[in-house]
Amino acid sequence: MRRLRRAKKVKTEKITINLTPTEVGQIDYLVERGLYTNRSDFIRLAIRKQADSHTGDINQFLAPAVPETDGMRYFGGLGIFRLTHVYVENLITFNAKVHIRVVGALTIDKAITREQLSQVVASIKVHGKTFAEDEVKQFLRE
Repeated sequence: MRRLRRAKKVKTEKITINLTPTEVGQIDYLVERGLYTNRSDFIRLAIRKQADSHTGDINQFLAPAVPETDGMRYFGGLGIFRLTHVYVENLITFNAKVHIRVVGALTIDKAITREQLSQVVASIKVHGKTFAEDEVKQFLRE
């Protein structure tokens, strides 16, 4: 019998929100009726619906400002992305720069140094979470 592989569970981030007693009561009523599993389920769905209503704005942020050329690349999008050492080395080899735009999460390989990023990154903006070595994170903040 073949076992099905489970999809990797994406780590969630805990946030705190302030709601009025009326808002909490409404959510609790809907959960009690069985329309939602719990408060978090309701809030996640409400946030997704609201974010979906702004898809055009997000797509505009992610769209390249000018077409790609041999010397200029674009990297990222909506979701979870990984900037690999091989990709950065290729950019260096071809003397190319990259504009990085991510809405979600960006992981930068541990093997990528601050010096390598300074050679290839034309601009970077991550709305969400960046996972990288402390030295690289410091460089990206500068």
